[in-house]
Amino acid sequence: MTTTDAFTQTAPSPSGPTAGAVTASSSDTSTQKPATTKRPYLFQVDLIRATTFALVIFVHTLTQTTDELNNIGTNSTSLLFHATRNIFFALTGFVLMYQYQGREDFRAVSFWRRRMKLVILPYILWSAVYWVIIGMWAWGRLDEVPHSLDEFWQQLRWGTAGFHLYFLVVMLQVYLLFPLIRWLVQKTRGHHGALLATSFALQIAVFAIITYWTPPESWSSWWWHHYATFVPYQFFIIAGAVAAAHRARFDEWITGKGGWLGLALAGTGAFAVGLYLYEAFVKGTVHSNDSAFAVTLLPWLVVAALSIYALGRHWSANIRPRAPRFAKAVAYASNRSFPVFLVHVLVLFFLLRPKTDGQPTLVHALGQPWGTIVTYLLTIGISLAAVEALRRVPGSIYLTGRPRLPFRWQI
Repeated sequence: MTTTDAFTQTAPSPSGPTAGAVTASSSDTSTQKPATTKRPYLFQVDLIRATTFALVIFVHTLTQTTDELNNIGTNSTSLLFHATRNIFFALTGFVLMYQYQGREDFRAVSFWRRRMKLVILPYILWSAVYWVIIGMWAWGRLDEVPHSLDEFWQQLRWGTAGFHLYFLVVMLQVYLLFPLIRWLVQKTRGHHGALLATSFALQIAVFAIITYWTPPESWSSWWWHHYATFVPYQFFIIAGAVAAAHRARFDEWITGKGGWLGLALAGTGAFAVGLYLYEAFVKGTVHSNDSAFAVTLLPWLVVAALSIYALGRHWSANIRPRAPRFAKAVAYASNRSFPVFLVHVLVLFFLLRPKTDGQPTLVHALGQPWGTIVTYLLTIGISLAAVEALRRVPGSIYLTGRPRLPFRWQI
């Protein structure tokens, strides 16, 4: 298998490995000889990626179609859905390490050259699109574009041209740091428990500082952009890489633990939401921009990441071989996930721009929960249609991070 990043995997040929081949390795991958051939395709990654991005788009739809600042239901739901970003960064560390561990031909410069262009070019182009349309045109400032490039630069620095684009800024940092992460995981072989413990302790400290510390005024201009750095996600990136270094043992350990993980999900989710409800009803704090980094949310984030991997692993080994049509749908969704992520906020913007009585017209006409549900389905459908068009135009690689497709239909 050739795995580029957590957005993409190269699909296996029809004669390629089966689901059994993916999961039946009998030894720890960290002890294998340097790979010179393709490694088995990890079908569970497709399900994890497709599910994660579907949830990301849902929570964005939810917060845009409800009163995020004052709605307790919206905030308690989005609190748990913050796990999607941590799941994705864990998946990124896992997939990159799976491909590149033990590779004697690994070179940092070659890695950066191949990987970063697939993110940085779409990031710059889509930042410009979001800035011009949402930041300028929507406010009647289109004629100011040539004179406001410094404003665009500030948004480009932190991924704020679209509220989702900070994610790509973090991805670029992960790519920059991956050679160091790979070196660290390989150098600490035999001591990965200590590595994870240290990283987790640092994660607790980072979340505590974000939650409870107020920086001096002179720091605030950059401090509040912590969400756009790798630091709040470092444990999940490293944990994903360590899991890949012990993939066979990790798969064996997590198999059959669905019941325990379900109980842990319910317990940690109830704990996080219970404390949020206390803050909302007793202290009056309904919404916090830093809710994704609450120390009390950390157990849920870890369990959610483990659970979705266990789900993907179970699906890959037991369900996928018996459900070829659903497997095709998962492969399609996984393949389109990155460009859909890029475009979906723009689709949401235009769907919700018409207003009636201060509400998006679509939501006003349908009421809730149908306003959110229909907006979500429309956003998915229109985004996929837009991506199908963009994948077939010259320069697709720069717009979607994916190679151009022929005009005939294909996954």
